[in-house]
Amino acid sequence: MKSTEEMEEKETYYRAPLPVWIRAPRQGGVDHYCGVARSKLYELASRGLIKSVSLAEQGQNRGTRLFNLQSILDYIDTKQAEQ
Repeated sequence: MKSTEEMEEKETYYRAPLPVWIRAPRQGGVDHYCGVARSKLYELASRGLIKSVSLAEQGQNRGTRLFNLQSILDYIDTKQAEQ
């Protein structure tokens, strides 16, 4: 039987650090790290409630938009504190 320390060490070993920036999930899906839907991420970013950045080159019509995961988690924490 494994000791608690061995089990905790193994759990820590397999946990990957959270990313700083995430992409929006595909249409109809939710983000793996925070459970927020694509449309809600864009809505929160447009209202200035979370941080996002577009990687489009100047003159391009389309680009990749990234969302700051910590700002999303902070927003969720503030909503939880309000309840």
